[in-house]
Amino acid sequence: MKFLAREQALIHELKERLLGARTLDAIYEAIASTLAQLCGADHIAIGCVNPDGSAGLQWKTDTVHPLLKDYSEWAQDDFVFHATVVQPNIVLSDTQMLQGRPLEGTETFQRSRSAGLNLRRVLASLLFAEQGLTGSIAMYGEGSRPFSLRAQWVLQQIVPYIARAMATVRELYAVRFERDLLKVISMESNPSLVLNVLGRRVVETGSAVPLLQKWFTRQELHDGVPLDWTRRVLELSRFDPATDSSLQTLVMERGEEKLEVTFTPSTLLWAGRMLWQVRMHERPHWLRADWVKLLTPRELEVAGWLYKGAANKEIAHAFKCSVETVKVHLKSIFEKTGVNSRGEFVAQGRRS
Repeated sequence: MKFLAREQALIHELKERLLGARTLDAIYEAIASTLAQLCGADHIAIGCVNPDGSAGLQWKTDTVHPLLKDYSEWAQDDFVFHATVVQPNIVLSDTQMLQGRPLEGTETFQRSRSAGLNLRRVLASLLFAEQGLTGSIAMYGEGSRPFSLRAQWVLQQIVPYIARAMATVRELYAVRFERDLLKVISMESNPSLVLNVLGRRVVETGSAVPLLQKWFTRQELHDGVPLDWTRRVLELSRFDPATDSSLQTLVMERGEEKLEVTFTPSTLLWAGRMLWQVRMHERPHWLRADWVKLLTPRELEVAGWLYKGAANKEIAHAFKCSVETVKVHLKSIFEKTGVNSRGEFVAQGRRS
């Protein structure tokens, strides 16, 4: 098939508008009237994937919103979704999708009737780009006559341009949202992560990465997020009254060091969904960092008792060793740090 002269002019204008589209609304405005005219559609709807990776599509339509507003809840029962998901970027008609099954027996038809619509015909495609799923487009007809093969062919020619526009919108949205999030968390004095309700990382401050690498092994992290924290966020996001509120706070200890973590709902929403801000506050060893590197783990424990003002007998009792063994540790500590007494060690060794 080939475009007629009139169609070519309309398609050229449509492509130009898509190139400049930077929002889902702009994509809809760029294509809706032209495609309705070219394909004889009564209704048009486009959906863009949620930029945070959560399930579902954000839909834009002027007329079939009552059908699609809760789409994520029944998509698995939609014959359109089942047919298009196995043939991405291919425009299919309702006849091809149903393969002889009666339309009236489908969940989609029943829901359209309940929504006050009389949708009997559809052309649709699930849109994929290099990044994966980007969105969907559907055109509906109310009459008994099916969409023509030419209408299906016309929409097929436009699908690659719509998919690319969807991918651009998704990327721009993610960049803008990340920038807004960074503005918020940059005001925090401590390292922070922002996680979605699935516990996946959305953005973090630069100082959060080395801190997590310090406190967790690679096996304990998934995509930069501690596995335990993912489980916490999943549990907290249920908003079950029975959920233990203590999950919102966490204190980890390692010797004299502590990592205090809080999980709080963010003031920002992403694709209409809540986010969790994870704030981290590290309370480092009281001893200055260069001296920490000089001492063995046991000597660091002895140093902690010195900081508390403990006598040799107290330290020996705590370690279940002799006072002479404690003295050996003290001698080694003093030699490594170049001090001559307990008081001098604590005074010079305290982290500023």
